[in-house]
Amino acid sequence: MKWFCLSMCTCVLLSFTTKSSISVSKIMRCLQDTSVVEHVDVYPQFKGGVKRWNEFLSRNLDIRKAIYAMDSTAYVDYGIKQTAILEFTVCENGEVCDVEIVNQHKISPEFAEEALRVMNKSPKWVPGLVEGKPVRARFRQSVTAILQEQ
Repeated sequence: MKWFCLSMCTCVLLSFTTKSSISVSKIMRCLQDTSVVEHVDVYPQFKGGVKRWNEFLSRNLDIRKAIYAMDSTAYVDYGIKQTAILEFTVCENGEVCDVEIVNQHKISPEFAEEALRVMNKSPKWVPGLVEGKPVRARFRQSVTAILQEQ
């Protein structure tokens, strides 16, 4: 997707180089608007901070399917306590997109599916800032669960 966006803007840049009415700064803004910033002054955060994030998880994370899918082999392979490390983009408006699990091979497929479902359900976040302006930024957040019947 990133390559496609970069290619589109590059094509736009090449096709407009002969027209003086399109400024280079407008085209550069096109590139910046679709890019993801790696270094920010202020990191994105869940609205309400860690406390609200934990409340959101406790209300929305349903690990029953993952628990019932666990057999003795899965417990050996993945363990009872599993942590999904989610990496995602927080857009300028706080929307979450491009969610992926970094350590998918270390957690059960059912827990991975549930962690992705919950992250995609997440309300808007407070976006990252560069020089006081909101930017698209990549962020990592872990979700840990103990997959054991109580």
